[in-house]
Amino acid sequence: MADLSLLLLTLLWGTTFTLVKGALEVGSTGVFLAARFGTAAAVLAVAALWRRDPVGPGFWRHGLLLGLFMLGGFVLQTLGLVLTTPARSGFITGLSVLVVPFIARFTLGRQVRWSAWAGVALAVVGLTLLTRPFDAGAVTPAVRLGDLLTLGCAVAYALQITFTSEWSGRHPLVPFTLLQVSVVLVGALVMLPLEGARFDAARWPTFAGVVLFTGVAMTAGAFFVMNWAQRHTTAVRAALIYALEPVTAALFSWYVIDERLGAAGWLGGALIALGVLAGEVGSVLEGRAEAARART
Repeated sequence: MADLSLLLLTLLWGTTFTLVKGALEVGSTGVFLAARFGTAAAVLAVAALWRRDPVGPGFWRHGLLLGLFMLGGFVLQTLGLVLTTPARSGFITGLSVLVVPFIARFTLGRQVRWSAWAGVALAVVGLTLLTRPFDAGAVTPAVRLGDLLTLGCAVAYALQITFTSEWSGRHPLVPFTLLQVSVVLVGALVMLPLEGARFDAARWPTFAGVVLFTGVAMTAGAFFVMNWAQRHTTAVRAALIYALEPVTAALFSWYVIDERLGAAGWLGGALIALGVLAGEVGSVLEGRAEAARART
């Protein structure tokens, strides 16, 4: 159930790249993030006041750190999306699948099964085909800068994925999610005077629609589901599921704004999907084999 929830969440997340790209034509990065996370914080605050869950040791430290990882990811991703395309942004964000096993294994000492490493390898090859990082003539310098910012976002998200699995089970979900979202909101508000905030009031209905969808469904709801689901699965399995997000981003971008990838791009997407399948199925098979050996 946890993996299925993350899969559905990932497929929906993939639609946001194209929508946010359009919203950034109306408002600047800080304006959009402040509106999105302000909306999410308001929804979660109402739920937190209604539930009044008590918090325990480590709540503030864990929530603030996860919020900072989230803030870094969203700021870098949104800044990068101003310069690069929705599909490229989605694919590079998916590189977090490469970083998570290294953090889990070498920082936390967690076991990483061979099937997960195989899935990661396939996903990385797929992401390389999709982004074509060594084809200098394929993209402009501005797009390259956007790609680089998005690469930093992937690292931040990898940290968030890893430590969400580590800490989310220790704290009540609603206030824990609210604290993380509030950190991003504060960061976005700090950005406003620094970035030279921009907003085209004549196009506010488009902006408001994206803010409501991303704020309520894809932030307040999504991060609640993420914190819940990662209590019941591993960080590496979660990262492999999240690797499907670029495929959804590419499909949605192609359908809405006719962004085309070519044969190499679609082959890369297929390899990402195969990597997720290898990691998921292989993990189940390895788990059964370990259980059988333990009984003998």
